[in-house]
Amino acid sequence: MANGLPHSDLTVTADHGIVIDGYVINAAALVNGSSIDWIPAAALERSFAVYHIETEAHDVILANGAPAETFVDAATRSHFDNYQEYVDLYGADRLIPEINRPRISSRRLLPEAIKSRLGIEYERYGRDELDLVSNF
Repeated sequence: MANGLPHSDLTVTADHGIVIDGYVINAAALVNGSSIDWIPAAALERSFAVYHIETEAHDVILANGAPAETFVDAATRSHFDNYQEYVDLYGADRLIPEINRPRISSRRLLPEAIKSRLGIEYERYGRDELDLVSNF
């Protein structure tokens, strides 16, 4: 994404936003088959944890040195394994205001400059059966 970033392997869900050139871009749209690729389902443990960092408002933080979004409740928190624990600690769900940046969720909507810089060829890579992207 940038010179030497992220500074170590970074694994995120396909819908997690990575910030590039002012856009919040879903990781699935960034897959190029080499430096950014899918994790095959067979390579994963049967069960694994996904950690979300929640801030007061949707924001940009550094994930292994790369700018990435914090948690925004787009997929409904109620599907998380620890939902009841959250409710017990904090009460009912709260709305998290979304960051004021354009979001790109599809590879076909990527600006040509980003596709070129990351070596993304639209026709070449499809969505894997598992929604995890690695090797950023």
